[in-house]
Order: sequence, then C-alpha cells, then structure tokens
Amino acid sequence: MNWRIMLVSFLENVGKISTHPNERLKETGLKEGDIFLDIGCGLGFYSFCASNIVGERGVVYAVDINSDLVAYVESKARKKVIRNILTIVADARETGLPRKSVDTIFLHLVLHDIKDKHAAFNEFNRVLKTGGKLVVDEENVMSLSEVRRLAEASGFMFSKRIGRTIQVFGKTEDRIQEKSLENSVKCS
Repeated sequence: MNWRIMLVSFLENVGKISTHPNERLKETGLKEGDIFLDIGCGLGFYSFCASNIVGERGVVYAVDINSDLVAYVESKARKKVIRNILTIVADARETGLPRKSVDTIFLHLVLHDIKDKHAAFNEFNRVLKTGGKLVVDEENVMSLSEVRRLAEASGFMFSKRIGRTIQVFGKTEDRIQEKSLENSVKCS
C-alpha cells in the first residue's frame, strides 16, 4: 500500500469514528436488496457499510477515478470474502453502468472535485432508477444551496436533509419529462 493510501486511510478513519455511517445510510432509506453506487468511494468506508445494509441480494458499486483506491477496495473485499461489492475505475461523468440500474447514488465529499458537474448529474440521471435517491454530503465544502441548485437543475427533487450537511434528492420520471418538455418548448 502506498503512503497516500495510508494517509487517506488514517484521516478517513479518524474523521469517521463518530459519524455512525450505518445509521446515516439507513436514514437515507437504503435497505436490503438495493443497488448502491458510491461515487468517489476512496477507501470504501461507505461502500463496506452499504454492503452490510444491502446484503447478499443487493449490490454496491464502488467507483473512483483513482485505480490505487479501487484496487484497495477490491483487495479488502476479497480478503473479507464480501461478494456484493463491485469495483469500477471510472469518472463520475461516465460510470459505464446500465441505464436505470441503481437505487441510490451516494457522494461524500466528492461533488466539489468533479470538474463538469452537469455531465455528472446527467450520468446520475441516466443510471438512477425512477424513484431512486441521490444522496450528497459535501460537509460544508460546497453550500447546501449550491448542491441543491445543481441537483434541481438536473431534474432531481429535494426530498430531505439529514443532519447538518446530507441532502437527499429523489428522481421522478415526471419531473425529468417536464424538464425535457420545457427545454423542447424553448428550442421551438
């Protein structure tokens, strides 16, 4: 393991001791059998927690652009004999997942690093099932209002806030169709 991964692991574990990730993920509505997409999974802190919640009938996609981090998650899952975590080296703008294949998309301290946020939100719209949830926690790196503006501009509807910084957005087919209709009317 290289020094960067060790440092990130230390900082992630120190910072997460009191955040109760299982409780937070359950508060988002994550449940057994769900398909969970962890964008910018890092060392898999939330991926492994989600794996326990979704169980054997569910799947966790751990996605990161850093191949070393993805290899770490894959190795840890293999050592722990966890079969429901699938790792993917990919950009948030193009995950390679099938259309409407995910129940929950989760971003923790990642959105601010994505260069083309609109392309990423388009991808989230593409892979998220109707009725699915987009969960974003920027821990005050980005304002709640900026995250909400980006999500709503992409057809997501604010659902609830958990704690001080976690926002949950829903995807409804009707909302997206309305946005598409508005855009087609403007173009005419």
